Amino acid sequence: MSATHHSAPNHASLLLGHLLLWSGFLAAAFLSVLRTEQADKWTTIPWLWYLVALAIGFVGVVLVRRVKSHDTLDEAKTEAEYSAVRNSLEDVLSAISRLNATTDRTPNEVLGSIDGECAEPLSDFAEARQAIVKRFGLNTYADVMTEFASGERLINRSWSAAADGYVDEVTASLNRAEQHLREAKAILDTAESHHV
Repeated sequence: MSATHHSAPNHASLLLGHLLLWSGFLAAAFLSVLRTEQADKWTTIPWLWYLVALAIGFVGVVLVRRVKSHDTLDEAKTEAEYSAVRNSLEDVLSAISRLNATTDRTPNEVLGSIDGECAEPLSDFAEARQAIVKRFGLNTYADVMTEFASGERLINRSWSAAADGYVDEVTASLNRAEQHLREAKAILDTAESHHV
């Protein structure tokens, strides 16, 4: 699927720009050769209509350039947001993996790690998640968000369990959270490998 999903207004503006550009310049060309049978070629051109046609063509040029410039800005914004999605997911996954690798962790360490290392990346991911739709489409977005949301719920559950001192529930929730986050990352990896 293409990286750029043009909005309907952008597509319509681009089409209108091309229409104005070509109709304006073609009309100007036609008007310049309309009455070539007279000796003085410059007097045969209906200058008012010629200039109107040229103006229409230039309006089309400006419109096309504005749409293309806007599309370039949209692509750059999408890339920045998608980079935030990837980095946030990797940061959360890294923090949860470290917690799972530490067998002698205390509930307070779990609380501190989740608050200190996971809260901000989880929020950043949520804010930039629309970049997944723009880049890969709704199916990939739905698949990633299903796994990510499950992972986030389990992180919250492990936080609550740690706050209440239920060590076994902390372990079970963190292990399952890591599995869901790894699956979300795998879906993005696959989407990137198929992305043109």
